[in-house]
Amino acid sequence: MDRVHKGYLQHNDISPGNVLLHFPEDKVSEVYIGVCDWGLASRVCETTPSRYGYSSDEARTEAFKERGSFVAPELWYTYGKPNSETSLETLRRRHLYMQAADAYSVGVVANMIWKDEDDFDLFKDTAGKARFAVALKELTNPDPKSRSTLRLVHATLTFPPYNFQIPECCYRKHI
Repeated sequence: MDRVHKGYLQHNDISPGNVLLHFPEDKVSEVYIGVCDWGLASRVCETTPSRYGYSSDEARTEAFKERGSFVAPELWYTYGKPNSETSLETLRRRHLYMQAADAYSVGVVANMIWKDEDDFDLFKDTAGKARFAVALKELTNPDPKSRSTLRLVHATLTFPPYNFQIPECCYRKHI
């Protein structure tokens, strides 16, 4: 997703159902990660309003139960009466998709994938696993202004002690 953001795009709908994992039989130590369902994607410069506005707290709570854990907290809101300070029109302009929202969703999905991982070939030691967990957890900070960026986490994980290899091209013939 860091590469997507560098291209001035944002996905706006990262969830486990939109993440594809491919484990090549001939390269058992590798995994290719892809992202699908780009229907809600937008350019970074666009002001795309959140689609998580609801007319009542009950409706918002129901929707959150269904999808909430993957959606950044700043995208959820309850709107009030038309022509008021809390009207749908007013709040839609305040609750916009940003790269920080994509980062939050990536952090949630990555934490789900690696939360119980005990591969010491990957982490080297318990301290390495803890540093890795902190890097991913920083993506899910509820405050978007304090949330880590995908670029910073990418840099953390591709330098020592992890040295993850990120392929230059994310397109694979055999996926």
